[in-house]
Order: sequence, then C-alpha cells, then structure tokens
Amino acid sequence: ALDVSKAPVLFTHSSARALCNNSRNVPDNILALLGLNGGLIMVNFYSQFLTCRDTSTIADAAAHINHIRNIAGVDSVGLGAGYDGINFTPEGLHDVSSYPALFVELIGSGLWNLEDLKKLAGLNLIRVLKAVEKVRDEMAKSGIEPYEDSISPRYLKGNSNCTSQDPF
Repeated sequence: ALDVSKAPVLFTHSSARALCNNSRNVPDNILALLGLNGGLIMVNFYSQFLTCRDTSTIADAAAHINHIRNIAGVDSVGLGAGYDGINFTPEGLHDVSSYPALFVELIGSGLWNLEDLKKLAGLNLIRVLKAVEKVRDEMAKSGIEPYEDSISPRYLKGNSNCTSQDPF
C-alpha cells in the first residue's frame, strides 16, 4: 500500500515489531516508509502486542511510541489503544483516563514536548484524515474510482485476525 497509495496510510491498531515480534506489529522498514508517506501508526495497548506476554507497563507502551517516533517521526505516531477489544492492558494504563500518566512517562524520556503530545493525542490523526479526504476529492475530480478487493480466506493461512464471516 505504501508504494502505490496517493494518500497517507493509516495503521490503526499496531505497535512496533522490533519490540514485540507479533505479525500485527509493524517492522522498522515499513515504519520508515510510513514516515515518508506522511502516514500514521496508532499504537495498540494490548499487552500481547507490547511485550508478547499478558503483562505490560506504561513504560512498555512508551517504549513502542518512542521507537516508532525514532523510526517514522513524531508526525507518524498516535494512540490506538483498542480498549474495546483487549483484555490485557498495561499496568496503570487501563483506559483513556490514564493517558496523563503515559504523557508524564513520555515527557520524562526527554523526547516529547507539549506540541508533540498534542500530535500524538489526536492532531496527527486529524492531519491524516484531512489529507486522505483531499486525495479522495482530487481523484473524484479526475474521474478515478476507488478500488476495493477482498482477500480470500484460503490465502490467510488460518490467521483469523484478518477475516470476517462475510462470504466472498
């Protein structure tokens, strides 16, 4: 998608594969391309995606955020916690009311300031969504139709994270 997309690419619920080797997490080479694309990865707070275990901490979540920032840039990282679909969250980061504790952790790393935290908390997502809408509008004016396709479940090799019950 990063090679052909005219719009920024959005990973809504992933983390850094370099810190937890999970197929849902994003490898560094893709993170670097994402930064060049102007896209965004929204870090998931499921402990299995942060530490590859059932337990994690705010520091583990911050490590993913900092790693992604270092590879893709501050404009390409956001928060995609996934609280509605996860059962193991970082200790001390159980819902959005805990975000101030995460921000304190990030500021303590010396990498973050208030403007950066605003981007992380939502401005990056707003920027990406506006950019996607702009590309959509430009393509529509040019008469270019959206392209959608489905991946047959037989190609997913049992990875149920990518399937639905809808027949193809």
